[in-house]
Amino acid sequence: MKILWLASWYPTEVSPYNGDFIQRHAKAAALINEVELLYVEKDDEGRITKDVTEITRTHGQLTERIIYYKPFKTSIKLIDRFLSGLKYKRIYRAAVKNYINVNGKPAFIHVHIAMKAGLTAMWLKKKFNIPYIISEQWGGYMDTAKPNIKDYNAVYRHYWKEIFKEALTCTFVSVELGKIIKQKFNINSGRVIPNVVDTDIFFPVQKKNSSQVRFIHISTMTYQKNTEAILEALHLLKDELSFRIDLFGTMNPVLQQLISKLQLGDKVFVMGEVPQTELARYVQWSDALILYSRYETFGCVLIEANACGIPVIVSDLPVFHELIKEGENGIFAEGNNANALAEKIRMFIMQKDSFNKQLIAETTMAKYNFQKAAKQFDDLYKELSAGIQHIQ
Repeated sequence: MKILWLASWYPTEVSPYNGDFIQRHAKAAALINEVELLYVEKDDEGRITKDVTEITRTHGQLTERIIYYKPFKTSIKLIDRFLSGLKYKRIYRAAVKNYINVNGKPAFIHVHIAMKAGLTAMWLKKKFNIPYIISEQWGGYMDTAKPNIKDYNAVYRHYWKEIFKEALTCTFVSVELGKIIKQKFNINSGRVIPNVVDTDIFFPVQKKNSSQVRFIHISTMTYQKNTEAILEALHLLKDELSFRIDLFGTMNPVLQQLISKLQLGDKVFVMGEVPQTELARYVQWSDALILYSRYETFGCVLIEANACGIPVIVSDLPVFHELIKEGENGIFAEGNNANALAEKIRMFIMQKDSFNKQLIAETTMAKYNFQKAAKQFDDLYKELSAGIQHIQ
Protein backbone atom coordinates (compact mmCIF):
# COMPACT_ATOMS: atom_id res chain seq x y z
CA MET A 1 0.00 0.00 0.00
CA LYS A 2 1.31 3.49 -0.88
CA ILE A 3 1.14 6.00 1.96
CA LEU A 4 2.19 9.64 1.73
CA TRP A 5 3.55 10.96 5.03
CA LEU A 6 3.50 14.70 5.76
CA ALA A 7 5.66 15.64 8.75
CA SER A 8 5.65 18.83 10.80
CA TRP A 9 8.98 17.81 12.37
CA TYR A 10 11.77 15.74 10.85
CA PRO A 11 15.56 15.50 11.10
CA THR A 12 17.38 17.48 8.43
CA GLU A 13 20.77 18.98 7.66
CA VAL A 14 19.57 22.15 9.41
CA SER A 15 18.07 20.41 12.48
CA PRO A 16 19.57 16.89 12.63
CA TYR A 17 17.76 15.76 15.81
CA ASN A 18 14.37 17.39 15.26
CA GLY A 19 11.68 14.70 15.25
CA ASP A 20 14.06 11.76 14.89
CA PHE A 21 11.39 9.61 16.56
CA ILE A 22 9.13 10.29 13.53
CA GLN A 23 11.91 9.06 11.26
CA ARG A 24 12.09 5.83 13.25
CA HIS A 25 8.32 5.40 12.85
CA ALA A 26 8.70 5.99 9.11
CA LYS A 27 11.41 3.35 8.86
CA ALA A 28 9.20 0.94 10.77
CA ALA A 29 6.09 1.54 8.63
CA ALA A 30 8.18 1.12 5.46
CA LEU A 31 9.06 -2.44 6.43
CA ILE A 32 5.61 -3.40 5.10
CA ASN A 33 4.20 -0.44 3.14
CA GLU A 34 5.60 2.00 0.58
CA VAL A 35 6.12 5.26 2.45
CA GLU A 36 7.06 8.55 0.85
CA LEU A 37 7.69 11.31 3.37
CA LEU A 38 7.58 15.01 2.55
CA TYR A 39 9.00 17.63 4.85
CA VAL A 40 9.55 21.32 4.16
CA GLU A 41 12.33 22.95 6.19
CA LYS A 42 12.92 26.68 6.55
CA ASP A 43 16.62 27.44 6.05
CA ASP A 44 16.94 30.88 7.63
CA GLU A 45 20.71 31.10 7.30
CA GLY A 46 20.85 29.76 3.75
CA ARG A 47 23.07 26.84 4.76
CA ILE A 48 21.54 24.46 2.22
CA THR A 49 19.85 26.73 -0.29
CA LYS A 50 19.63 30.31 -1.49
CA ASP A 51 16.04 29.74 -2.66
CA VAL A 52 14.57 26.20 -2.82
CA THR A 53 16.48 22.91 -2.84
CA GLU A 54 15.10 19.37 -2.67
CA ILE A 55 17.14 16.45 -1.33
CA THR A 56 15.77 12.92 -1.72
CA ARG A 57 16.96 9.81 0.12
CA THR A 58 15.67 6.27 -0.31
CA HIS A 59 16.02 3.42 2.20
CA GLY A 60 14.19 0.29 1.06
CA GLN A 61 10.49 1.22 0.80
CA LEU A 62 11.01 4.59 2.51
CA THR A 63 11.61 7.69 0.39
CA GLU A 64 12.41 10.88 2.30
CA ARG A 65 11.89 14.06 0.29
CA ILE A 66 13.24 17.04 2.23
CA ILE A 67 12.66 20.47 0.66
CA TYR A 68 14.66 23.40 2.03
CA TYR A 69 13.66 26.99 1.39
CA LYS A 70 15.24 30.29 2.29
CA PRO A 71 12.62 32.86 3.27
CA PHE A 72 12.67 36.40 1.90
CA LYS A 73 13.47 38.90 4.64
CA THR A 74 12.35 42.52 4.92
CA SER A 75 13.60 43.04 8.52
CA ILE A 76 9.96 43.50 9.60
CA LYS A 77 9.15 40.36 11.62
CA LEU A 78 5.40 40.27 10.98
CA ILE A 79 5.83 40.64 7.22
CA ASP A 80 8.70 38.15 7.18
CA ARG A 81 6.59 35.56 9.01
CA PHE A 82 3.70 36.08 6.58
CA LEU A 83 5.90 35.77 3.49
CA SER A 84 7.66 32.70 4.89
CA GLY A 85 4.30 31.06 5.56
CA LEU A 86 3.15 31.72 2.00
CA LYS A 87 6.32 30.22 0.55
CA TYR A 88 6.03 27.19 2.83
CA LYS A 89 2.43 26.59 1.72
CA ARG A 90 3.26 27.02 -1.97
CA ILE A 91 6.21 24.61 -1.78
CA TYR A 92 4.31 21.97 0.17
CA ARG A 93 1.30 22.04 -2.17
CA ALA A 94 3.50 21.85 -5.25
CA ALA A 95 5.35 18.87 -3.75
CA VAL A 96 2.21 16.86 -3.01
CA LYS A 97 0.78 17.67 -6.46
CA ASN A 98 3.98 16.39 -8.01
CA TYR A 99 3.77 13.21 -5.92
CA ILE A 100 0.23 12.57 -7.16
CA ASN A 101 1.18 13.29 -10.78
CA VAL A 102 4.04 10.77 -10.61
CA ASN A 103 2.56 8.08 -8.33
CA GLY A 104 -1.18 8.54 -8.45
CA LYS A 105 -3.32 9.20 -5.40
CA PRO A 106 -2.02 7.48 -2.24
CA ALA A 107 -4.32 5.32 -0.13
CA PHE A 108 -3.94 7.81 2.70
CA ILE A 109 -2.16 10.91 3.79
CA HIS A 110 -0.50 10.30 7.15
CA VAL A 111 0.24 13.51 9.07
CA HIS A 112 2.85 13.46 11.82
CA ILE A 113 2.29 16.29 14.31
CA ALA A 114 -0.97 18.00 13.43
CA MET A 115 0.24 21.58 13.06
CA LYS A 116 1.26 22.60 10.52
CA ALA A 117 1.54 19.75 8.02
CA GLY A 118 -2.13 19.08 8.77
CA LEU A 119 -3.08 22.24 6.90
CA THR A 120 -1.73 20.71 3.68
CA ALA A 121 -3.55 17.46 4.46
CA MET A 122 -6.86 19.34 4.86
CA TRP A 123 -6.30 21.02 1.50
CA LEU A 124 -5.55 17.65 -0.13
CA LYS A 125 -8.70 16.15 1.32
CA LYS A 126 -10.84 18.95 -0.11
CA LYS A 127 -9.11 19.09 -3.50
CA PHE A 128 -8.41 15.40 -4.21
CA ASN A 129 -10.70 13.60 -1.71
CA ILE A 130 -7.75 11.83 -0.07
CA PRO A 131 -8.43 10.96 3.59
CA TYR A 132 -5.78 11.63 6.19
CA ILE A 133 -4.66 10.23 9.53
CA ILE A 134 -2.91 12.15 12.32
CA SER A 135 -0.16 10.75 14.55
CA GLU A 136 0.55 13.09 17.44
CA GLN A 137 3.43 13.42 19.90
CA TRP A 138 3.56 17.11 20.84
CA GLY A 139 3.43 17.89 24.57
CA GLY A 140 1.88 21.34 24.18
CA TYR A 141 -1.63 19.95 24.62
CA MET A 142 -0.94 19.31 28.30
CA ASP A 143 -2.13 21.91 30.82
CA THR A 144 1.32 22.47 32.39
CA ALA A 145 3.22 22.56 29.09
CA LYS A 146 5.41 25.44 27.92
CA PRO A 147 4.92 26.25 25.05
CA ASN A 148 1.21 25.49 25.14
CA ILE A 149 -1.54 25.35 22.55
CA LYS A 150 -3.32 28.00 24.64
CA ASP A 151 -0.51 30.45 23.79
CA TYR A 152 -1.48 30.52 20.10
CA ASN A 153 -3.96 33.02 18.70
CA ALA A 154 -7.63 32.18 18.07
CA VAL A 155 -7.21 31.78 14.29
CA TYR A 156 -4.37 29.32 14.72
CA ARG A 157 -6.32 27.32 17.32
CA HIS A 158 -9.37 27.28 15.02
CA TYR A 159 -7.39 25.64 12.24
CA TRP A 160 -5.81 23.26 14.74
CA LYS A 161 -9.29 22.13 15.74
CA GLU A 162 -10.32 21.76 12.09
CA ILE A 163 -7.28 19.58 11.35
CA PHE A 164 -8.37 17.08 14.00
CA LYS A 165 -12.04 17.36 13.05
CA GLU A 166 -11.35 16.45 9.40
CA ALA A 167 -8.99 13.55 10.20
CA LEU A 168 -10.14 9.99 9.51
CA THR A 169 -8.61 8.86 12.81
CA CYS A 170 -5.67 9.59 15.09
CA THR A 171 -2.84 7.69 16.72
CA PHE A 172 -1.04 8.70 19.87
CA VAL A 173 2.27 7.58 21.32
CA SER A 174 0.76 7.07 24.77
CA VAL A 175 -2.59 6.46 26.45
CA GLU A 176 -2.12 9.65 28.49
CA LEU A 177 -1.63 11.85 25.42
CA GLY A 178 -4.57 10.22 23.66
CA LYS A 179 -6.84 10.89 26.62
CA ILE A 180 -5.89 14.57 26.69
CA ILE A 181 -6.30 15.15 22.94
CA LYS A 182 -9.60 13.27 22.79
CA GLN A 183 -11.01 15.49 25.53
CA LYS A 184 -9.61 18.70 24.05
CA PHE A 185 -10.86 18.10 20.50
CA ASN A 186 -13.89 15.88 21.20
CA ILE A 187 -12.39 12.91 19.35
CA ASN A 188 -13.96 9.46 19.68
CA SER A 189 -11.62 7.26 17.64
CA GLY A 190 -7.91 6.66 17.97
CA ARG A 191 -5.31 4.17 19.09
CA VAL A 192 -1.89 4.05 20.66
CA ILE A 193 1.18 3.27 18.56
CA PRO A 194 4.17 3.92 20.82
CA ASN A 195 7.58 5.12 19.79
CA VAL A 196 10.24 2.58 18.86
CA VAL A 197 13.86 1.95 19.75
CA ASP A 198 16.56 1.07 17.24
CA THR A 199 17.80 -2.20 18.72
CA ASP A 200 20.68 -2.31 16.24
CA ILE A 201 22.11 0.62 18.21
CA PHE A 202 20.69 0.25 21.71
CA PHE A 203 21.46 -3.16 23.22
CA PRO A 204 23.17 -4.48 26.38
CA VAL A 205 26.94 -4.77 26.71
CA GLN A 206 29.14 -6.15 29.46
CA LYS A 207 30.46 -3.29 31.61
CA LYS A 208 33.46 -3.17 33.89
CA ASN A 209 32.73 -2.83 37.59
CA SER A 210 33.51 0.59 39.04
CA SER A 211 33.24 2.18 42.46
CA GLN A 212 31.90 5.32 40.80
CA VAL A 213 28.23 5.24 39.82
CA ARG A 214 27.64 6.65 36.36
CA PHE A 215 24.40 8.44 35.46
CA ILE A 216 23.24 9.87 32.15
CA HIS A 217 20.66 12.53 31.27
CA ILE A 218 19.52 13.10 27.68
CA SER A 219 17.16 15.95 26.83
CA THR A 220 16.64 19.36 25.27
CA MET A 221 17.40 20.93 28.69
CA THR A 222 14.24 23.05 28.46
CA TYR A 223 11.62 23.91 31.09
CA GLN A 224 9.87 20.63 30.27
CA LYS A 225 12.90 18.51 31.16
CA ASN A 226 13.55 20.17 34.57
CA THR A 227 17.29 19.49 34.36
CA GLU A 228 17.96 22.07 37.08
CA ALA A 229 16.16 19.88 39.63
CA ILE A 230 18.48 16.98 38.75
CA LEU A 231 21.48 19.22 39.38
CA GLU A 232 20.02 20.39 42.70
CA ALA A 233 19.44 16.78 43.77
CA LEU A 234 23.00 15.80 42.87
CA HIS A 235 24.29 18.79 44.81
CA LEU A 236 22.68 17.31 47.92
CA LEU A 237 24.56 14.04 47.37
CA LYS A 238 27.91 15.24 46.05
CA ASP A 239 29.80 15.04 49.35
CA GLU A 240 28.57 11.61 50.40
CA LEU A 241 28.50 9.51 47.24
CA SER A 242 30.87 8.81 44.35
CA PHE A 243 29.15 9.44 41.02
CA ARG A 244 29.28 11.29 37.72
CA ILE A 245 26.57 12.30 35.27
CA ASP A 246 26.91 12.95 31.55
CA LEU A 247 24.47 15.51 30.14
CA PHE A 248 23.58 15.09 26.47
CA GLY A 249 21.52 17.68 24.64
CA THR A 250 21.31 21.41 24.04
CA MET A 251 23.02 23.11 26.97
CA ASN A 252 22.18 26.70 27.92
CA PRO A 253 24.06 29.37 29.92
CA VAL A 254 21.65 29.19 32.86
CA LEU A 255 22.40 25.50 33.43
CA GLN A 256 26.13 26.10 32.95
CA GLN A 257 26.00 28.76 35.64
CA LEU A 258 24.02 26.46 37.94
CA ILE A 259 26.61 23.69 37.58
CA SER A 260 29.27 26.17 38.65
CA LYS A 261 27.17 27.63 41.48
CA LEU A 262 26.44 24.17 42.91
CA GLN A 263 30.12 23.22 42.63
CA LEU A 264 29.39 20.21 40.45
CA GLY A 265 32.19 20.73 37.96
CA ASP A 266 33.89 17.46 38.93
CA LYS A 267 30.62 15.51 38.84
CA VAL A 268 28.70 16.86 35.86
CA PHE A 269 30.04 16.57 32.31
CA VAL A 270 28.38 18.50 29.49
CA MET A 271 28.57 16.43 26.32
CA GLY A 272 26.33 18.35 23.88
CA GLU A 273 24.35 16.78 21.03
CA VAL A 274 25.75 13.65 19.37
CA PRO A 275 24.44 11.05 16.87
CA GLN A 276 22.55 8.09 18.34
CA THR A 277 25.36 5.71 17.40
CA GLU A 278 27.69 7.60 19.73
CA LEU A 279 25.03 8.28 22.35
CA ALA A 280 24.27 4.56 22.65
CA ARG A 281 27.79 3.82 23.90
CA TYR A 282 27.41 6.26 26.78
CA VAL A 283 24.01 4.80 27.65
CA GLN A 284 25.50 1.28 27.67
CA TRP A 285 28.31 2.40 30.01
CA SER A 286 25.87 4.02 32.46
CA ASP A 287 24.30 2.59 35.58
CA ALA A 288 21.05 4.55 35.23
CA LEU A 289 19.38 7.25 33.17
CA ILE A 290 17.68 10.14 34.97
CA LEU A 291 14.70 11.89 33.35
CA TYR A 292 12.89 14.23 35.73
CA SER A 293 10.45 15.93 33.35
CA ARG A 294 7.60 18.21 34.36
CA TYR A 295 5.47 16.66 31.60
CA GLU A 296 5.95 14.19 28.74
CA THR A 297 3.97 12.48 26.01
CA PHE A 298 6.23 9.42 25.95
CA GLY A 299 9.97 9.40 26.76
CA CYS A 300 12.07 7.85 23.97
CA VAL A 301 15.27 8.00 26.01
CA LEU A 302 13.67 5.71 28.60
CA ILE A 303 13.12 2.83 26.19
CA GLU A 304 16.57 3.42 24.68
CA ALA A 305 18.15 3.07 28.12
CA ASN A 306 16.00 0.05 28.97
CA ALA A 307 16.90 -1.60 25.64
CA CYS A 308 20.51 -1.44 26.87
CA GLY A 309 19.43 -3.06 30.14
CA ILE A 310 19.89 0.25 31.97
CA PRO A 311 17.24 1.14 34.59
CA VAL A 312 15.85 4.67 34.85
CA ILE A 313 15.01 7.16 37.58
CA VAL A 314 11.98 9.23 36.56
CA SER A 315 9.49 11.78 37.83
CA ASP A 316 6.18 10.28 38.90
CA LEU A 317 4.16 11.17 35.79
CA PRO A 318 1.15 9.13 34.63
CA VAL A 319 2.68 8.58 31.18
CA PHE A 320 5.85 7.09 32.66
CA HIS A 321 3.76 4.42 34.37
CA GLU A 322 2.94 3.15 30.87
CA LEU A 323 6.64 2.44 30.34
CA ILE A 324 8.15 1.83 33.77
CA LYS A 325 7.40 -0.63 36.55
CA GLU A 326 8.76 0.32 39.96
CA GLY A 327 11.72 -1.81 40.94
CA GLU A 328 11.73 -3.73 37.64
CA ASN A 329 13.07 -1.31 35.03
CA GLY A 330 13.14 1.90 37.03
CA ILE A 331 12.34 3.98 40.08
CA PHE A 332 9.81 6.81 40.47
CA ALA A 333 10.51 10.04 42.35
CA GLU A 334 7.97 12.63 43.43
CA GLY A 335 7.88 15.39 40.83
CA ASN A 336 9.53 18.81 41.13
CA ASN A 337 11.13 18.01 44.49
CA ALA A 338 14.95 17.93 44.52
CA ASN A 339 15.04 16.38 47.98
CA ALA A 340 12.75 13.54 46.93
CA LEU A 341 14.82 12.94 43.79
CA ALA A 342 18.04 12.93 45.82
CA GLU A 343 16.58 10.27 48.12
CA LYS A 344 15.60 8.07 45.18
CA ILE A 345 19.06 8.47 43.62
CA ARG A 346 20.57 7.44 46.95
CA MET A 347 18.20 4.46 47.07
CA PHE A 348 19.18 3.45 43.56
CA ILE A 349 22.88 3.53 44.36
CA MET A 350 22.28 1.25 47.34
CA GLN A 351 20.37 -1.32 45.26
CA LYS A 352 21.66 -0.83 41.71
CA ASP A 353 22.81 -4.43 41.38
CA SER A 354 19.31 -5.75 42.14
CA PHE A 355 17.99 -4.92 38.66
CA ASN A 356 17.82 -7.77 36.15
CA LYS A 357 19.42 -5.96 33.23
CA GLN A 358 19.01 -8.79 30.74
CA LEU A 359 15.30 -9.03 31.49
CA ILE A 360 14.93 -5.24 31.19
CA ALA A 361 16.54 -5.34 27.74
CA GLU A 362 14.57 -8.33 26.49
CA THR A 363 11.22 -6.94 27.66
CA THR A 364 11.88 -3.53 26.11
CA MET A 365 13.08 -4.92 22.79
CA ALA A 366 9.97 -7.09 22.54
CA LYS A 367 7.60 -4.16 23.16
CA TYR A 368 9.17 -1.33 21.18
CA ASN A 369 10.83 -2.86 18.13
CA PHE A 370 10.45 -1.73 14.52
CA GLN A 371 8.66 -4.92 13.41
CA LYS A 372 5.91 -4.53 15.99
CA ALA A 373 5.30 -0.89 15.04
CA ALA A 374 5.30 -1.87 11.34
CA LYS A 375 2.47 -4.33 12.00
CA GLN A 376 0.54 -1.77 14.06
CA PHE A 377 0.71 0.77 11.22
CA ASP A 378 -0.13 -1.89 8.64
CA ASP A 379 -3.13 -3.11 10.66
CA LEU A 380 -4.36 0.48 10.89
CA TYR A 381 -3.98 1.10 7.16
CA LYS A 382 -5.76 -2.15 6.26
CA GLU A 383 -8.67 -1.50 8.63
CA LEU A 384 -9.16 2.04 7.35
CA SER A 385 -8.86 0.96 3.73
CA ALA A 386 -11.47 -1.75 4.23
CA GLY A 387 -13.77 0.76 5.94
CA ILE A 388 -13.46 3.26 3.10
CA GLN A 389 -14.13 0.61 0.44
CA HIS A 390 -17.18 -0.56 2.37
CA ILE A 391 -18.59 3.00 2.43
CA GLN A 392 -17.88 3.47 -1.26
